[in-house]
Amino acid sequence: MKSHLATVVKVLIAAALVWFVVSQIETTDRLERPGAHAEAPPTLTPGNIEGDWRSNNWVFTPEDGGAEITGPGESNWRLHPGFFTAMRSLHWAWYLLGAVLWGVLLVMAALRWQLLLRAAEVPVSAAQALRLCFIGYFFNNVMFGATGGDLVRAVMVTRGLEQNRVRAALSVIVDRLIGLFALLSLAAIVLGYIWYDGRIGEVRGLRDLARAVYLVLGFAVVGSAIYLSQRARQRLGLNWLLQRLPAQKVIHKLDDAITVYRNRRGAVLVALLISLPLQITGILSFWAIGTALGAGLGLADDFVIFPVVQTASAVPLAPAGWGVGETLYGWFFQRFGSSFTLGVAVSVLFRLTTQVGYGLIGGLVWVGSRERRLGLPIVPEQTTDS
Repeated sequence: MKSHLATVVKVLIAAALVWFVVSQIETTDRLERPGAHAEAPPTLTPGNIEGDWRSNNWVFTPEDGGAEITGPGESNWRLHPGFFTAMRSLHWAWYLLGAVLWGVLLVMAALRWQLLLRAAEVPVSAAQALRLCFIGYFFNNVMFGATGGDLVRAVMVTRGLEQNRVRAALSVIVDRLIGLFALLSLAAIVLGYIWYDGRIGEVRGLRDLARAVYLVLGFAVVGSAIYLSQRARQRLGLNWLLQRLPAQKVIHKLDDAITVYRNRRGAVLVALLISLPLQITGILSFWAIGTALGAGLGLADDFVIFPVVQTASAVPLAPAGWGVGETLYGWFFQRFGSSFTLGVAVSVLFRLTTQVGYGLIGGLVWVGSRERRLGLPIVPEQTTDS
């Protein structure tokens, strides 16, 4: 009963977010002109843009039947394309670059996960890890949160395993946490530079965002260090607490699956090193797709926006994270000098490309696999003792 209620609440939250996003999207093109004097608000004229609004080759036709205005117009005029105009003006070269970069990211992600699985004594090949990553991406489209496919990936990697099943399942969580840590670390570096450069106050709320990122990273470093340190666990009474929790057999297996990486520090370090170029590739993919739509943000802006929104979208509030990411991207784009509509447009196209597009490839891999037809495990049974 409680699970059904939670699902209903999540669906209602998702519906509310989608309604909010749709209500905020501008579908009508607008031409902004400065006010008659310095204190007067700008004038926004609704109409229709023909041609490439990002160049000087455009024509704006006002809705009120006024005379057509041709680009480049006055130097202080600004065009605000509606959602569909932005989508129609896609630059394919930038878009294809973004799509290819995300494919590179998936290959690196599979290699990182393979490394963590082997560190947990679960032997898999790079091809097996890549197949499971693609299949998990397919299920991302129907599970709650932008990382819901991780649950499917964890289930499938344990199919057929008699030993180290819990280690195999928890490797997915460790893999995700290392990735998020690297992603937020990149944001922290850029935010630190902006703060040092004195520009932290130029974007409203950016200082508070930086503090939140540093707080989360600090908590992650201290918390993981304490949990993985035998001396710290003993002094803080963590071992005493774990020994008095119910379901001791399950607690022991979970604890073993996490602390196994204490003796595999080299593998964890390599996984973290892989995560840095991996996450940079993801940010570049998002930036390229945003550039294809004329988002008008700098690469440094996306190094702040993308990590924060992707982390928040992982919270299982809506199917595939739809609505959550669009709301946040729209909000951040507006704060960084673009528009809510362009933020939503970039988010939608990015999701359709990376999540739905690559997810469909994963669906084809799953549907055509011998493992699905014959009920066989993708990862062969291991022979190493747990």
